[in-house]
Amino acid sequence: MPRRLFLRFAIVLLLGACDRESPDRGQGAPADSAGATPTAAPANAPVDSVIAWAEDIRAGIAPLAARVGGDAEGARQKAVELYVTRQERIEQTVGPGTGSGDALEQAVHEAEARFHDLMQILSTTTPPDSASVEAAVSALDRELIRVLDLAPARAAGAAGGTQ
Repeated sequence: MPRRLFLRFAIVLLLGACDRESPDRGQGAPADSAGATPTAAPANAPVDSVIAWAEDIRAGIAPLAARVGGDAEGARQKAVELYVTRQERIEQTVGPGTGSGDALEQAVHEAEARFHDLMQILSTTTPPDSASVEAAVSALDRELIRVLDLAPARAAGAAGGTQ
């Protein structure tokens, strides 16, 4: 069973990575001002970018529970798009192993895990119920708030020469 879920998740990620021109692109998510490809975070991306990416995710996941009843596939695609274009960038910039500090790296790791939980719920063969999606969205949102709370401290440390 876990192998089947992993395969489904890998397919979801591949489909999402290939679908760069989704119909809801540009609706609610600000244009990327960094000019980098959606899946690659620029080296030493400013913390302002991390904050913008986290806010983009929060805004993008907020309506998913309401959307899943009428458009489960669209909700899934939106989650995958946010994961590939925003969460992966956050992880590459301030996630585990980046030297951003234990608390921030752990918060990013937890947000990543909650994002995986959300995508797994959205990837079920039968449309997921909105309560399950809402619970997963809330758990992810809590972790993103932790990332947002900790990211400015990283910026202050970087400005002082210690990262």
